Amino acid sequence: MATPPSRTAPPPRPAAPAGTRPAPAPAPGFSPNASGQFNAAELADGVLSPLHEAAVLYAADYYDATADVLKEHLRDIAGKNNIRAWLMMFDFYQITHNRKEFDALSILFTVKWERSPPIWVESEAGDPRRKEKREHKDFFPIKPGADGALLPEIDRFEVFVKEMGSARIDFGKVKAILAEEAELFSLVLQRVRKAKMFLWFNGFNDFTALLKKCINDTPGPRSRGYWNLLFELYILDGKLNEYEDLGLEYAVAFEASPPAWEAVNRPTGTPVADAAADTGKFAPAAVGFPLKGVISAASKDALNQLAVYANTHDEVVIDTSALLRIDFAFAGQFFEAIRAIHLSGKRVILSNLNELVAGLLEVFGMSKHAILMRKKST
Repeated sequence: MATPPSRTAPPPRPAAPAGTRPAPAPAPGFSPNASGQFNAAELADGVLSPLHEAAVLYAADYYDATADVLKEHLRDIAGKNNIRAWLMMFDFYQITHNRKEFDALSILFTVKWERSPPIWVESEAGDPRRKEKREHKDFFPIKPGADGALLPEIDRFEVFVKEMGSARIDFGKVKAILAEEAELFSLVLQRVRKAKMFLWFNGFNDFTALLKKCINDTPGPRSRGYWNLLFELYILDGKLNEYEDLGLEYAVAFEASPPAWEAVNRPTGTPVADAAADTGKFAPAAVGFPLKGVISAASKDALNQLAVYANTHDEVVIDTSALLRIDFAFAGQFFEAIRAIHLSGKRVILSNLNELVAGLLEVFGMSKHAILMRKKST
């Protein structure tokens, strides 16, 4: 995503006082007791690698100490030659919104590894304490020109959604649209969909009714732009029944197959593990069950929803692309939740992990109960 209108760095975390870093987590392979807690003696005796130490410090909310450990490790030969150390540093700078250090590290990374560095991604999820509501920032009202022209707005929309990474389009002021404008708009929406940027709509029914009227009023091939835009809108809004009805009409009119249907699932923008309205059941995203923000003692409902989701899936894919951190104090409960799913006969996959969270899960021996898949680094 590109840069949102404004951003402030998250509040600084206190550095761990000298000699008082949090008790280390167990070495890989240690397991919690029946209460989901780790034995204090085992914790104290645990010997961690620098990357695992950094992951534990980060989980315990000691950001300054995390940075110190990573920087020190990258000054060593072992750290310089360990690409995971670089990627963990990149993830740390990304999460803490330190673009300056991220870019500086990118130059060194390119020289060292002779490959492209990770891409900086602007995201509203950087700090869970931010109060701005994204729906206000990515709201895009389409405003026709004085002559009703929409082409400038369509061009402006494509730039806008690439910057924001998502958009809520308001069709309320659109009273007319040319076939050429409809065709261009359908192509723009296809590019947005294939780039996996999420869209929502205001005034959807009125606008699709306008497109249907345009199809009826425009003879033959000249109406294709309207058809294409209507198909794309139905795909984006998950209107399968309407899409199939339109497909039959299209096949009769043009003796050709309609565009292929693709399922598009969008996050609701609500807290972790949203339930579907009035059902008590999780509405899964295309990539699986999403975990977002910071998983802590306040996330027990999310873990309950995860359990419900797991009951209906033999393979439980958990998307962590928006997961910032698992609080160290809650890591035992999280471990137990995943272990319980695995022991019930399910295959668990934690996908799109950032390096810091992946490191913590390795420390806790999570690989015994789940497949850990890091996000792509480039």
